[in-house]
Amino acid sequence: MPSELKTNAEPPLRIGNRVLPSRYFLSPLAGYTHLAFRRAVRELGGLGLATTDLVQATLLLSQTRKSMELIATTPDDRPLSIQIYSGLEDELVRAARWLEEHGYEGIDINMGCPMAKINGQGGGARLMCDVDRAARMVAAVVAAVRLPVTVKMRLGWDERSITAPELARMCERVGVAAVTVHARTRQQGFRGRAHWQGIRAVVEAVETIPVVGNGDVRTVEDAFRMRQETGCAAVAIGRGAILDPWIFRKIQQAEQGHRPTEPSATEQIDFLVRHFRLMTEQHGAYSCVLFRKYAAWYGARLGIPEDLEARLRRLESIAQFDTIVEEIRRRHGQRRSAVPTALMKLPNGPTDRR
Repeated sequence: MPSELKTNAEPPLRIGNRVLPSRYFLSPLAGYTHLAFRRAVRELGGLGLATTDLVQATLLLSQTRKSMELIATTPDDRPLSIQIYSGLEDELVRAARWLEEHGYEGIDINMGCPMAKINGQGGGARLMCDVDRAARMVAAVVAAVRLPVTVKMRLGWDERSITAPELARMCERVGVAAVTVHARTRQQGFRGRAHWQGIRAVVEAVETIPVVGNGDVRTVEDAFRMRQETGCAAVAIGRGAILDPWIFRKIQQAEQGHRPTEPSATEQIDFLVRHFRLMTEQHGAYSCVLFRKYAAWYGARLGIPEDLEARLRRLESIAQFDTIVEEIRRRHGQRRSAVPTALMKLPNGPTDRR
């Protein structure tokens, strides 16, 4: 494990007025990195910063049920940033002010989402097509609040339009506290290989603000290698953390000079239970429906026999969950299976039009 990356030899990372406990972050992944998952992962240790799923500024200002669920948090869910998006400057500004007024501690502006419905509204990666306009919008938000404002971006709209270095430099000049770079273009969506050299180009383009790298980090070795190869100040992990919630704990162990340990069977099942229980605190019995999409992942991760996984897919009550868990504890490991990324449903692909 690369010893030069141990954080006990590095000063703590500061983003705006926040000093973060680790340089390894949980990247937002729509539909997965909700409050219950964030809390469960934080309890494992090693997580530096988490960011919510992206929230449309207009819906946030209208305080719709869905937007309030997305920004829901608890005292143990810190440090946290709220990710917002819009194609309209005024909406972003008003949403940022609302978040500040309601006690949130950080704002992340999404300029990286490749999904058609986001780009079609002028938000997400669409903003990278006009860096001057994007920088003006960011400047307006920075001027409107005292909170640290960060920006999440991609390398660019497509391989012929790599605008991340220029946009990051302009964001720094208007007062952004940090930028996160997902090392794929909008055209790639969530597929293909992440081009880490694009992160390095952004690191070289800015002067002092931290650059957070993101894309294709699945292991402790990946996380350290990304920092070595790109020079980024921190690493945000999305799908890798869904596939292995213990990755932050493992990184922390490695930083402290210890060999990372795999969770025991009991720990893995306890995490499943804790995840579900935390969901019920927010969603009550409806958690049974929300939890179904995790059945394939838990089935593979825990070696749950297919009949029990099928029952998780049809989960209807909290009592039924408890019964299934009792059987999982007895039959854990009866089925051998890897944990492929394919078990996670990815968002729809990007649009082809600007």
